[in-house]
Amino acid sequence: MAETVADFYRSHPLTIYVGSTPKGGYSVYATPLAKHMARHIPGNPEISVEFRGEKAGFVLTNDLFNTMPKDGTVVGAIRAANCVESILNPSPDVRFDCRKLNWVGCVSRQNGTIVTWHSSTAKTFEDCRRREVVVGAESPESNVGTLPNILNGLLGTKFRTIHNYSRDGLRKAMESGEVECICGLGYNTLLAAHSDWLEAKKLNILAHTGLEPDPLMPGVPCTITFAKSEADKNVIRMMDYRQVMGRPYVAPPGVPADRLKALQEAFSKTMADPAFVADAKKNHMLIDPLTPAQMAKVVDDAYKIPQDVAQRTWGLLSNVME
Repeated sequence: MAETVADFYRSHPLTIYVGSTPKGGYSVYATPLAKHMARHIPGNPEISVEFRGEKAGFVLTNDLFNTMPKDGTVVGAIRAANCVESILNPSPDVRFDCRKLNWVGCVSRQNGTIVTWHSSTAKTFEDCRRREVVVGAESPESNVGTLPNILNGLLGTKFRTIHNYSRDGLRKAMESGEVECICGLGYNTLLAAHSDWLEAKKLNILAHTGLEPDPLMPGVPCTITFAKSEADKNVIRMMDYRQVMGRPYVAPPGVPADRLKALQEAFSKTMADPAFVADAKKNHMLIDPLTPAQMAKVVDDAYKIPQDVAQRTWGLLSNVME
């Protein structure tokens, strides 16, 4: 008899590969997802989480697309930034086409924040255009590494970025005053990993990415409102595709349709699972999911951007990452 989805998953465990470290924001979401999602997959497979490291983004996406099993036993938590960067710079290192990935779901859209420590004299975004503000970042390729210089180039801010902090090191640097700003950290990551900062009002939230005001940050302006020209706004819109997709989960191309559907439906059910929602609340996780169809549309829209916008956006990004 033909093997059913339940038959398959009874004897085949599922692995979620994460393009980050166990202490990153992706970990906060991937671990409880793995804990609860198995109940909603026919056959209830064991689900494990494997972390590939902070700089694993492109490598993980390449592996998902080309070499990892296409039988439904692998899901990747990839960086949305890598999808956008692959569109902007289709280099030989990019061996995947985001339009051909199988989108499983997205736990939450995210808006990147520009925050300073409460003792900093930079209390507004305009303050960051008037004087130098020292920013801490993990690596030049990370969101918090690229956004400061992009804003410098587009909006005239004066961020000076110090790289190569660990996640714990960056926290200590903020608390000690070694750096005064983190630029690009998602608000959902702040909630999940630094809720004590928010609860104690130790941060000034100066602005956030995204194309419209975030109700979770009332009164905080979007960075796009500081752009002076439509050309600058187009670049910011392109950069913000990385935020709209938030934390995407994908399966390789070629996964059998019935198994892919089972994974997508299980993901969707997990987002509404009371036990998962309770864990999310306990861990200060934001649940604001996108469906696979919504994710595919974001990617399709990104592939349709004019070439001049893509070239200018990549010029800003590549200067940051050199």
